[in-house]
Amino acid sequence: MRVRGEAERVARLLGAWRTTAPAGTALRQALAELIDGGHLPPGRRMPGQRELAGALGVARGTVARAYAELVADGRLAARHGSGTYVRGARGPARPGEGRLTSFDDGRPVADLSSGALPGSDLVAEVMPEVGRLLRHHLRGAGYHPAGLPELRQALAADFTRRGLPTREDEIVITAGSQQAVWLIATALTGPGSLTLVDDPSYRGALEAFAGAGGRVQGVRFTSAGTDLGLLAHTAAAADLLYAQTALHNPTGVHTPGPRRGALAELAARHGLLVVDDQSQADLAWHRSEPLPGLERHADPARLLTVGTLSKLFWGGLRVGWVRGPREIVGRLVEVRRAVDLGSPVADQLAALLLLPRAARQRADRRAFLLRQAADTEDVLRAELPRWRWQPPAGGSGLWIDTGEDAVQLSGRALERGLRLTPGPAFSPHHSHRRFVRLPVWHPRHTLREVARILADLTEPRRV
Repeated sequence: MRVRGEAERVARLLGAWRTTAPAGTALRQALAELIDGGHLPPGRRMPGQRELAGALGVARGTVARAYAELVADGRLAARHGSGTYVRGARGPARPGEGRLTSFDDGRPVADLSSGALPGSDLVAEVMPEVGRLLRHHLRGAGYHPAGLPELRQALAADFTRRGLPTREDEIVITAGSQQAVWLIATALTGPGSLTLVDDPSYRGALEAFAGAGGRVQGVRFTSAGTDLGLLAHTAAAADLLYAQTALHNPTGVHTPGPRRGALAELAARHGLLVVDDQSQADLAWHRSEPLPGLERHADPARLLTVGTLSKLFWGGLRVGWVRGPREIVGRLVEVRRAVDLGSPVADQLAALLLLPRAARQRADRRAFLLRQAADTEDVLRAELPRWRWQPPAGGSGLWIDTGEDAVQLSGRALERGLRLTPGPAFSPHHSHRRFVRLPVWHPRHTLREVARILADLTEPRRV
């Protein structure tokens, strides 16, 4: 399964690699761009020729020729009995040539590979006040590895209001929730550790925990939440559990209170450190308050809560946080020092001013997402009637069962200028091949065009 998954991951990175050149030449050029751009880093083991050929739908000889030419020019190294490995770039990638930058120039129909939402006007609204507050901070060096004290205090007060008493030194500010999860993975896992995650789960977390060098094992996630029976069988051998009980990415499921309590009790019984990623909690569709997580259920001494303002206000506002025991927060700060010296002060000041406006922004987001979701579902029912999904509790997308191999469908879609993220990208075991995560926030006319392209691509498989 892992071998096939690696081949499919490289295939997704390659994107629409075919050109008018012979297939072997086009594949060699595309792989060279990935290597030169650092997307296939030195030391990485390449998929086997047979596996990559299957993922790309080409003859094995096409991959063999491409690999041989990349070995000859020094980008790859073939080790007898071990496989083919990336050696490194032959020179700087030329701007705009790489496949991963091809969606920056407006040519594709749509990039539906991310659920990131458009920004809020409130961000621009607070910027004049940020400038005034910044004058005071300019007297200092501007380095706050743990975060701006005023912002940490405000977040601690917010956690306390929600029923989890919190001090300033139990908060570390991060550059968004992605860095928060990366800090946790780097500081608390590694070779010899076992991290349990939902399957499917947030793909950024999967990459962070896998990149730390430890083992990552998936636990089946259902429409009711984490499969507690399977979790009980694996928890004894694990060190850490990564969960999203408030609002799950990519499925949009909110774990009910009794099940959250049962999960917390199970984790406590086995001594698991629990990471409760609440990055999506503000995107509820049917309630005005953030969706609750484990803050009233889990032992605070074994709980790390991840949050962010990027989902609610704007992805360009890189402010996230981790709330946890002081000793663990201190470890995260030390790891943070090795990466940078703190998030930009201006971003943190903006966050401080936006926090009191969170209720207003949640109402705006809720109305927007409900309207867009209704449009998206109408279009899908009309154009792709075989697709199935469970209505989510919130979030920015739908987790859709396409009824066919979504990896192959995504490849065909990319040839038509449409970028999708199929289910295996959200799975530690490369499962959920029939699923795609489809964002709902695009305009109706874009969704209609996308749906018609997908209907055309799936038409031969309709009964």
